[in-house]
Amino acid sequence: MGIVGDHPETGVRFVLERTADGYAGTAFLPDAARHALVARVAPDGTVTVEGEAPADVREKARLLVRTVLRHAASEGTDPPRRIVRWRAP
Repeated sequence: MGIVGDHPETGVRFVLERTADGYAGTAFLPDAARHALVARVAPDGTVTVEGEAPADVREKARLLVRTVLRHAASEGTDPPRRIVRWRAP
């Protein structure tokens, strides 16, 4: 069955849009909570995530953005404009 709505049954769902200096968007949690996130990418590729989300959610977002950027660099393509991913608990 596909995802119905924004909030997953387990884990966290990220919806991020590319900005001038990284990504901004929302983390959706199963308990109907949603947290705004901003992932900034330094010129050296270091990713930092700010927002009111719990520390473990911010860390998952940081790793997600870092992985997406590394994949794009290895493929020689631009980073995606939008990232929509689910991560397990």
